Amino acid sequence: MNAKSTPWKLPDRTVEHAAEADREIRMSDFVLMAMLIPRGIDAGPAPLNELAMLALVGLCVFRPARGGAKLPTLVTILVASLITLLVLSGLANHLDWVRRVGHIGIMAGLIWAFGTGRVSLRSAALGMAVGLAAIIGMAIVGIGGDYYPGRLTGYLGDPNAGAYFIAVLGVIAIYFCDDRLKVRVFFAIPIVAGLILCYSRTGLLAAVFAVIWIWFGRRMGQVAGTVLAVSLVWLVQNIPEDVVSFGPFSNRTGSDNLRDRIIAQENVEIATSPWYGNGPGSARVSIRDVEFFFHNSYLATRQEGGWPALLIILGLLAYCFVVLAHQSHADVKAAAVQSAAIGTAVMAVTLGEVLLDTPVAIVVAFALGHVLTPVPKSPPDG
Repeated sequence: MNAKSTPWKLPDRTVEHAAEADREIRMSDFVLMAMLIPRGIDAGPAPLNELAMLALVGLCVFRPARGGAKLPTLVTILVASLITLLVLSGLANHLDWVRRVGHIGIMAGLIWAFGTGRVSLRSAALGMAVGLAAIIGMAIVGIGGDYYPGRLTGYLGDPNAGAYFIAVLGVIAIYFCDDRLKVRVFFAIPIVAGLILCYSRTGLLAAVFAVIWIWFGRRMGQVAGTVLAVSLVWLVQNIPEDVVSFGPFSNRTGSDNLRDRIIAQENVEIATSPWYGNGPGSARVSIRDVEFFFHNSYLATRQEGGWPALLIILGLLAYCFVVLAHQSHADVKAAAVQSAAIGTAVMAVTLGEVLLDTPVAIVVAFALGHVLTPVPKSPPDG
């Protein structure tokens, strides 16, 4: 490795050489992105994965943009508006907003770093793939704790949040880590196994929808494809109770009833909130003096920043979905990012910490970073 291609400074490649540049593995990007996966490790002032993402953003400050790339103006406006809104909401509600907004700031930094070509997409994806395979393997053998007996946890912490990380980051990791099918299959096996062992209904639906999109949806055209994507998310919110409680999930009646009570209280909280929400970090409710996080991320985002915050996040995901539309028919990687966006929207229905969590930034970041890569001349196999 010569002086111009150290981990501290990516070479200033032109857009035309983006694909060639991403064949190289940047060890710094690889290691730090692998550290994104263990969400259950506390490193003092913040979780380990958040400190790793902060380090990656800090590293990218010293790297040039690829080919002079800049973030799209709309993305810059949306991200800046979200941070400003949450700060103002925190001040208006007299909350300690610094920690929460700092987390959003790191997410914004990731979008900037990837979206300007300062991070190697292949290195980042390979890091996530190795990280997922390692953490899942460790959880299976009992390393990292067993917080929900019978469900995969370990350093993923919570089986539902773990399923979110696996389903959304996994599909990107599998398709971006390497162009060779055997390498993709090598990582897909433990990732899919881990998702199944999380025993998360919504996580499994997100994975099924990802497969549907990659194999069929992306070939339908922009209008029909968009309708399909929206329909898949709508379906999750309208599945009959007797369907979601079938077979191996028939013993979830108690937890489902609790979830219903939590969501009912969430609606009560939101009904009395101002247009700018109740402030960063306020997405919690009390049931019989026991505090719970919100169980619906759409409602949680409205609780923290009102309708404007929710529309901004959905706007970012929609923008990335649309900006990849011209590539996804011929490029399975673009379709994989789109499927990750769909998976995010699906997981947000039953999990509170989704739309304002790091995987959303990774989805947006990979979408913007991949736009800098030329469309392949011939469509690869999905």
